[in-house]
Amino acid sequence: MNVVGAWRLVEWRITRPDGRVTHPFGPDATGLLCYTGDGHMSLTLARAARPPLSGTGPAGACPKARAEVFASFFSYSGRYEVREGHVAHDVEMALDPALAGTTRVGEMNFDGRRLVLAAPADGTWHTLIWRRA
Repeated sequence: MNVVGAWRLVEWRITRPDGRVTHPFGPDATGLLCYTGDGHMSLTLARAARPPLSGTGPAGACPKARAEVFASFFSYSGRYEVREGHVAHDVEMALDPALAGTTRVGEMNFDGRRLVLAAPADGTWHTLIWRRA
């Protein structure tokens, strides 16, 4: 499986045990997933049409605006390894510092143009569908 390259988010959905499906950043969320040939990766997800902070940047923005920016964005990077139908992301840095030093393993389905990553989390099932950029 050659996952090396850039991937654009098609859909991020969470399926709950009762079958209900939600989209954490909305049905029009954006994202970019990059895999390099030397084993590095970077994942970024965001709610579409996020409002910008003031011209002074995060330090000058009010706490509510900073919280909204944080709550509408998710990112981490590190190294990756493809393992028999799974991919492991060894997180080195992340928007949420608690993720640094963890390994996120998910099922991987790949057809050359689309990449589907899926993993359980807290009783739900997260599915991220990507297309080659």
